[in-house]
Amino acid sequence: MTPPKLVSTAKTYEELDGGQGREVFFRPHRYRAQDLEPLQARVALQGREFPLRDVSQNGAAVEWPAGAEVWVGQRLEHIEVLFDDHRAYAGEARVGSVRDTDGAVVVGISFGDGALLDIDDVLHLRDIRGWQGRDGLGLSLARKPWAVPGHQKFKVLVSELALFLEDSEQQLGEMESHLAWHVVHGDHDTPGRRALIERLERDFVSEVVRYSEEIDATLREVPPGEVNQLKQFSLRQVQKYLMQSPCLHRALHKPFGYPGDYEVMRFIYERQFEGATLFAKAVQLSFLRTKAPTAVRTRKDLIKAQLRRLIEERRGQDKPLRLLSVAAGPAQELLELFSELTGPCPPLEIVLFDQDKGALAYAYRRLKPVIDARWGKRVQVLYLHDSIKRLLRDAKLFEEFGQFDVVFSIGLFDYLQSSTAVVLCRNLFARVAEGGTLYIGNMVPENPTRWIQEHHLDWYLIYRSREEMLEIGRRAVPDAAQQQMIEDKTRVNPFLQITRG
Repeated sequence: MTPPKLVSTAKTYEELDGGQGREVFFRPHRYRAQDLEPLQARVALQGREFPLRDVSQNGAAVEWPAGAEVWVGQRLEHIEVLFDDHRAYAGEARVGSVRDTDGAVVVGISFGDGALLDIDDVLHLRDIRGWQGRDGLGLSLARKPWAVPGHQKFKVLVSELALFLEDSEQQLGEMESHLAWHVVHGDHDTPGRRALIERLERDFVSEVVRYSEEIDATLREVPPGEVNQLKQFSLRQVQKYLMQSPCLHRALHKPFGYPGDYEVMRFIYERQFEGATLFAKAVQLSFLRTKAPTAVRTRKDLIKAQLRRLIEERRGQDKPLRLLSVAAGPAQELLELFSELTGPCPPLEIVLFDQDKGALAYAYRRLKPVIDARWGKRVQVLYLHDSIKRLLRDAKLFEEFGQFDVVFSIGLFDYLQSSTAVVLCRNLFARVAEGGTLYIGNMVPENPTRWIQEHHLDWYLIYRSREEMLEIGRRAVPDAAQQQMIEDKTRVNPFLQITRG
């Protein structure tokens, strides 16, 4: 095959274009004062300074004081053309024109005796003093978004973590190159895979978790006005490493518009060792071992335990046990519960509500085979797709489905303002049957994963203390028979439990 010929775009000197029309007669280019900003351009004459309108190599135009005498041909014995502190011209000049422009007297002057102003010096001065770079912030330390005095412990910890991640990326890359592909990226549980994860947990994950918790602790004392600078500091240091985790990447970029979508929940529940490289998998595993993702799993276990207890109490009864899950997501607690239950099961009627059709489809795809194979028609599941907006505005959204023995909302209240939380709590409790229970989860302010969530994922929750959760319950259901807090194992995501009758 004959290679294509390279076509040169260079022109010969005979082909080069030059000026046309008036441009054939060369005149020095005139620069307006605003073209030379940020330099302050002015002309000094007889102890006074006048604003400069424009300037070229051989002359300038200045704004003349109103009422001051001036005429064409007037000789000015000594003027100075100044740009900031730079004297670009000093010497004789002559008035060449006087005109009225927009109510101002503009005087054109020519420099005397063929003298020229070195405009290149002025342009170089402009470019150097005006340069701000692509970010528009220039070189000054004080203008950097991450610059803030003090907070040495935070900065040291973040910088040390960045160095640890940098070294680990290189070392794990080398380690990966010596391992069989299926040990790192395969789907099967093998002795090699288990040993690899155990090694990472001991030598890498534990250190990342420790650093993240210590960094988070230092932020608790930072004045609100300085938090953003520290956020920019940690973004510059470690973001490129954290974003190699597919879970963290998805939580930051929010393809569904919010961070904790069902795909993120899948990472937390079942896809913890994932990523394009061994280092990416290690970073993902580290985040998912911090307290907040761990609490997502333990709160699921807490609800699962409550449901299991109730199911065991109802064994042998024919009256259906009725459950409502609000913002159900992938319904992991039910999948695990139905996969683990043994023995007879009472009739169950379940409503799963979520605004994400994909989450409901995923829950259906996993729950249906398990239920059909083990429980048949004794377990009925209704998948209800509607908006959170309607959930918060329509007090009768679930009215047609009757009363429920258990109503639970695991993660939704983390995003609701207090007034909205009170109304939804009241509406959900209205659907609780006599003797039934409402469970509402909410993370507490002590969550030590906040640094990663807020600085690196833009994932902000509305945290509440246990007393604040009880206050929501008291305001929503002042006559409830019993209200109390129950804890997940991490003590980061407790539940408000309200019982009727």
